[in-house]
Amino acid sequence: MNAFRGLRIAAAIILMAAQMALRADVQGLPGERFRQDLQELLDSLSTARLLPQLDADQEAEFLLGLLENLEIPAVITNLAKATAPEPAEPSTLLMLSENEGILYLRMKDFQQADSNQNSVLAEDFKRQNGKALVVDLRHARGFSTEAEESHLRFLQAIPGPMLILIDSQTTGTPESIIRKLKSERDVLTLGTPSLGLGGAGQEIKLSSGLTLRVPRLEKDQLPGSLEPDVALRVSPITDDPAADPWCRHARDTLKLILALE
Repeated sequence: MNAFRGLRIAAAIILMAAQMALRADVQGLPGERFRQDLQELLDSLSTARLLPQLDADQEAEFLLGLLENLEIPAVITNLAKATAPEPAEPSTLLMLSENEGILYLRMKDFQQADSNQNSVLAEDFKRQNGKALVVDLRHARGFSTEAEESHLRFLQAIPGPMLILIDSQTTGTPESIIRKLKSERDVLTLGTPSLGLGGAGQEIKLSSGLTLRVPRLEKDQLPGSLEPDVALRVSPITDDPAADPWCRHARDTLKLILALE
């Protein structure tokens, strides 16, 4: 039996008690107690020497698997491979259907606010005679409330029907933005359920050095994943939205909506 399999078996001993304790917190105790109990549980794995020979990537995989079993969505924010900077690529509005004025926007940066960039996009939407918008939030994640406010104001001001693409990697403030948009206007979501952080969440710094981002309780409940209005089969994201099956589905849906208006 390899070491990693042994760890999973050892952790299973903790799992039953942990599930009962954490679910009790979710049902009736304040959010801070939930965070404290979760941190104590995860730190106890190291204290009990259940994680002695794992590198950072292995520990991250193990902890995320444990939290998945507890039905608690989480991301690790300080793994080198997860936080390596990507070349800055400003968001660009692309035409999906010129006759109907259906535009496409891929939004990825939810870590910093850029009101100037959003102003440029708003003007470009008008310049291209935009009538409807597909917003691609697949694999979009971030935890900045300032970025959330900036992006939300931009999307609130876009006229016409809007469809939003989401998947299991749609995480953090993108989820919060979608919830707020849906409470204010008719917005359809297409894809697969989001991760379920529900917003910026809260950090848990572990004694091992890893930093977890987990949900904040809402009325003593976990926020839960966003369920898409239209479920789609999992499909790889392509660089060309015109060739992407999800984008084509969204485009055709918007064509129908515009025709019925």
